[in-house]
Amino acid sequence: MQMCELCGKLTEKLYKVVIEGSEMNVCKECAKFGKSPKTYSRLGKKPIPTSGKTTTKKPVKRRRDLFDSLPILREDYGDLIREAREKMGLSIEELAKKLKMKSSTLQKFERYELEPNEKEIKILEKWLKISLTENAGEDSQFYSGESDEGFTLGDFIKIKK
Repeated sequence: MQMCELCGKLTEKLYKVVIEGSEMNVCKECAKFGKSPKTYSRLGKKPIPTSGKTTTKKPVKRRRDLFDSLPILREDYGDLIREAREKMGLSIEELAKKLKMKSSTLQKFERYELEPNEKEIKILEKWLKISLTENAGEDSQFYSGESDEGFTLGDFIKIKK
């Protein structure tokens, strides 16, 4: 007797099926939840050409995304805050009094334990005369301006002004 990998039932015969991308040996009742490995493909169905002509796919020009212009917090924000504070010759407690913040909050910013919100970023940038943000589309190492994926959420959003 063999055990179904999905429900744990002991059975004489197991069926090999693909369930959510994983190949499993399951009983007859659980086999309905998957597809046969012979018909399943992670790549999907191949397009069937309708005519004898071969067409080349033109590169789609990506439209500007709403999120490309949003500022994001720099990765080295903690070091920037600490260096600017030390350059002004202030302790964490002195700077916290000037900014009307808790000194523990400033310590957490400097140690990367807490990210400042937009209001705190503006206050820090004003007092320390530094820039803690960068635009997402500029020099982000994870951002690629080209996309073959098609539409993004920004393509469907309409902003009311």
